[in-house]
Amino acid sequence: MAAKGCLVILNPAADRGEAGRRERELRDALEGAGLEYKLVRTEAPGHASELAREAARAGIPLLVAAGGDGTVNEVAQGLVGTEVPLGVLPIGSGNDYARALGIPKELGAAAQRLATNPPKAVDVGLVEGRYFLNSLGMGIDGQIAWDYRRMRFLKGELGYLAATLLEIVRFRSFWAEVEADGWSFSERLLTTAVMNGPYAGGGFYLAPQARPDDGQLDLVFLGNYPRVVRFSVLPKTRDGSYLALSRVQHRRARKARIVADRPLPVHMDGELLPEPVSHLEVELRPKALLVV
Repeated sequence: MAAKGCLVILNPAADRGEAGRRERELRDALEGAGLEYKLVRTEAPGHASELAREAARAGIPLLVAAGGDGTVNEVAQGLVGTEVPLGVLPIGSGNDYARALGIPKELGAAAQRLATNPPKAVDVGLVEGRYFLNSLGMGIDGQIAWDYRRMRFLKGELGYLAATLLEIVRFRSFWAEVEADGWSFSERLLTTAVMNGPYAGGGFYLAPQARPDDGQLDLVFLGNYPRVVRFSVLPKTRDGSYLALSRVQHRRARKARIVADRPLPVHMDGELLPEPVSHLEVELRPKALLVV
């Protein structure tokens, strides 16, 4: 891979702008791994997807997303269904997809992986004409992502934790109807999480059994709890122990339809849909993306 080179797409706005200040560190890691590369910076939301599509058409042998989960998601939009593999250098605030793939957080080790590991095929999810790689959240976790985006002074896991505590107090539960692969149910919920990897929100262990290449989506439904009880329930999502609670359901499916009684914020890999929605149709696309 090193002899063929790669294109690195750096999102300087990732991690509240910290990613842009780490460009020299990023270059040192790439050069230390012996990679021939060209580095370009994104200039606006959506730019990474445009760059990825152009690179895929040009036959670039490896495309590397340098940023967080949102950056990786944008780059992947241009690579799904192509023969161009995706590499990840995790310098964002959450880095949940990198964690799901076993990519080291230390940049030197992550770059070395790009130079030596062969590509492998993984699954992706499809919603509203857009792919997600790791997680989708509708309900309180979508609201948490909304809050986090508006926070100015907290970032990373601390920011997600602060937003979680805020929504424990104020989030209003919703009624949802779910149909998926021969089963259905309706219930009052706090959230619906559709997981292709085990982590979301900067390390919350929402779906311990989920794997990006197992041919299934893991759907987790967290039922409603009184606000005072939520303070003991939601922290259990940190280590996955919440799955043992009586008001939590865990199912697996390749297709699902979710209808809520009001529009709700929805995140895909930590990035919000433009507007809250009340209806979602989710579909798995197995082995649709190559990753290193």
